[in-house]
Amino acid sequence: MVAFEPQSQPTRQQPARQNVRGWERLLSIGGGLLLAALGAGKHGQQGTRQLSAGSLLLLRGLSGHCSVKSAMDDPLGEIRYLRARVQRLQELVLMAEELADRTRATPMATAPTAPITPVTPAPMDIETSVADELASREQSR
Repeated sequence: MVAFEPQSQPTRQQPARQNVRGWERLLSIGGGLLLAALGAGKHGQQGTRQLSAGSLLLLRGLSGHCSVKSAMDDPLGEIRYLRARVQRLQELVLMAEELADRTRATPMATAPTAPITPVTPAPMDIETSVADELASREQSR
C-alpha cells in the first residue's frame, strides 16, 4: 500500500457503479455515435481524433460509468479500483505467457507422411480444345 492511502477503507472489487444516468447517458451515446460516424468518414488525424472521442463517449454512455467523474467524486476509491484492474490484467498477462511457454515447450505430434511423388498432367493440345469449344458454340446458335 502507498503511504497516503487510508488502511481502514476496503478496496472496491465489484464492477464500477453507474455514475452517469438519464439525459447525460443518452447524450453521451448520441454524441458518441455522431462523432464516431463523422470521424470514420474522414481521413487523417482529425478523423482519428473524432473517432476516438466518439468511441470514448459511446463507451461512457453504454457502460454508465465515467472514470473522470468518479475520480472527481472519490479520487482514492477510483485509484484503488484502477489499481485492482491493472493487477488483474498483469495476472492475466502472466497466465497467457505461461500458457504460451507450455505450448512452445510441448512438441506437436505430427502424423507420418508418405513420400510425395510429383504428378505430371497428360499433354494437352490447348489450341484444339479451344477451337472445338468455339465450334460447338457456333453450332448451338
